[in-house]
Amino acid sequence: MAATDLSGEALPAVGFLTKRVTLDATANNAREIILPDWARRVSVFCVDGSNVAQLGALASSGTDGASIGTDWLPIPAAGLTWRVTAGRQTGGGSIFVSATTASSFAQVMLEQE
Repeated sequence: MAATDLSGEALPAVGFLTKRVTLDATANNAREIILPDWARRVSVFCVDGSNVAQLGALASSGTDGASIGTDWLPIPAAGLTWRVTAGRQTGGGSIFVSATTASSFAQVMLEQE
């Protein structure tokens, strides 16, 4: 499966964007999510097909479809939110997300602040 490219998404008038991203069919494999330039706050929640919260992992580098590796931050069932600083690479940069359960989803919220 290819990376999920959100870089072309416009900022809605409400000031945030939500997207459901299909994660890799194999547990603990990374899905690359390309962020838009305007995103300054990112929230990620992992859920299964029934929208039940799952544990996950977040990395700042990796390979789409490969194991998340060893340099990652846990995504608790309550989700994870962080601030992204301005001046990062063109196109908004990428994050890599995996879930501990196969065939899960990432519920992503992007805010401009």
